Amino acid sequence: MVETAKEYDRESYILVIDDDNTLLKFFKIHLNKFFSKVMVVSSAEAALNALEEKQIDLVISDIRMPKTDGIQLMRKVGRLHPSIPVILVSGAMLDEKQQKTIEKHAGGFLRKPFDIEELHELLQKGMNKRGKLKELSDLISDKKNLRDVLNGRARLSRFVQGDDKARGDELLGELRKAS
Repeated sequence: MVETAKEYDRESYILVIDDDNTLLKFFKIHLNKFFSKVMVVSSAEAALNALEEKQIDLVISDIRMPKTDGIQLMRKVGRLHPSIPVILVSGAMLDEKQQKTIEKHAGGFLRKPFDIEELHELLQKGMNKRGKLKELSDLISDKKNLRDVLNGRARLSRFVQGDDKARGDELLGELRKAS
């Protein structure tokens, strides 16, 4: 058993997207040991619908999928739900542009086949990031403003004042350090 799993909030909602049913079954069975809410879907379209209907805390997505790939999905999640980390998974070779995009925007990357310990390290990192992003999202209620602050296009002080600003600055510092 993975030691870090004891630190997870069992009530967190995990969404997994992959067009490989075998891998979806693995994620569903394995993650249900640690989280009470695990949803698996086989397309980006189904994932976007789930994100609108459920309070998702973390997304795990394959990169290579028909129609909308995992990188495109990650960008859409970032625009629509900037406080939800996305962990990407792939067994394919990635080009330099894909690698840079993943390094800059993903909550983590797993290369198939992956080690269970690697998965749990990224889950822990992602859940910690989600907690900080959620708190920052509560301080900055508008998703567009949150996205602009996270991407460095706007200053936190435009949206948050007083004690909340100090906490927001602390959260931003922790998020940048962790990335």
